[in-house]
Amino acid sequence: MVLGVGWWAYQLHLLQALKRKPDLFLCERLDVKAVFQCAVLALKFPEAPTVKASCGFFTELLPRCGEVGPVGKVVQEDGCMLLIAVLEAIGGQASRSLMDCFADILFALNKHCFSLLSVWIKEALQSPGFPSARLSPEQKDTFSQQILRERVNKRRVKEMVKEFTLLCRGLHGTDYTADY
Repeated sequence: MVLGVGWWAYQLHLLQALKRKPDLFLCERLDVKAVFQCAVLALKFPEAPTVKASCGFFTELLPRCGEVGPVGKVVQEDGCMLLIAVLEAIGGQASRSLMDCFADILFALNKHCFSLLSVWIKEALQSPGFPSARLSPEQKDTFSQQILRERVNKRRVKEMVKEFTLLCRGLHGTDYTADY
């Protein structure tokens, strides 16, 4: 099924409305799961504004998973899918200029869904070649441990994500990334 640009624009407007008025999640007719999945798909788009909007949506949504029942249920059921999309992006599928946005999602998951994240991240990073064939199991384990330890300092999480994305892309320690 090919979806038109108009449908995606509608979904992005819906995501922005939900970000501004989160009590809309309590509306019985809102399919929270569909909105969540749409936002995960938007993380994979090539357009930076779309990806940034989706990341912003998740950074606003995740703090509400404990207080808004439908949100908590969807995060519990589909949060691993979100984490995998974030790790794929960090692994090289998204522009390096967007890494701070993806780090914000990891930080929000860690701060508001720690027990779930601790299981999901270990499971996801066990897959050989995921999120990059350039990583050793030790590098993936170190990254997951570092992320899970840092629940207060968002800046530090951003630094970890930048370092990890360079490893994933085979750019760590090169002159090309000296200023990154």
